[in-house]
Amino acid sequence: MKLTDKNIIMITAGGVGERFEDSIPKQYVDLNGRPVISYVIEACKKSRLADSILIAADRQYHEKIVSTYSVDVTDSGPTLNITKRNGLDYLRQHSSCEKLVVVDAVRPTLTSHIIDRVFMLLDKFEAVACARKITDSLGHYGEWIVNREEYYTLYPPEGFRFPLIERCFKSDSEYTESIQQLPESTSLYLDFDVPYFDKITYPEDMNRMKSLISNGEKKHC
Repeated sequence: MKLTDKNIIMITAGGVGERFEDSIPKQYVDLNGRPVISYVIEACKKSRLADSILIAADRQYHEKIVSTYSVDVTDSGPTLNITKRNGLDYLRQHSSCEKLVVVDAVRPTLTSHIIDRVFMLLDKFEAVACARKITDSLGHYGEWIVNREEYYTLYPPEGFRFPLIERCFKSDSEYTESIQQLPESTSLYLDFDVPYFDKITYPEDMNRMKSLISNGEKKHC
């Protein structure tokens, strides 16, 4: 990473995979012959607009990540928000970041096209979040009928004008999405026109993901 780099992708890779029930974190588990995280890194490296990539990961994996993928690394933390804060602090010290796209290490079907789409939207908006309408019935404790049209889900990648997110982000926040820490006056774009990138959470997710990856690779042959 150079001090002049302005468009940066941060991959959050600090999860320990408690729900995945494996001896190693799920981002390093083998998926069709490769670590899960390698698919995400590949998509990031294919970005036409990114100047550099930062991975926030447990220190025991730093040497392997650097030697294998030639990217910058910084320490992750015990929570996702601490991991993100560590990444923001690193970028403040080592770059001239203006646009930041944050992605998840356990969404291996991520594409460079969507990453670049987020970068381009940041020309017009201060923050960008991928969103998905709720298609199943929605329930709420103590409430018999819930209008699902009033709700949506959020998922990575998410994008920010760096000075705004760096200034507003708090590592001890209870909010799980970074955009929730921004002022309500923020110019935010909710992008519903992107595919949902499945997240690996449980062991049973691997078989579905293996099929998705295999089909995707066949299409590009």
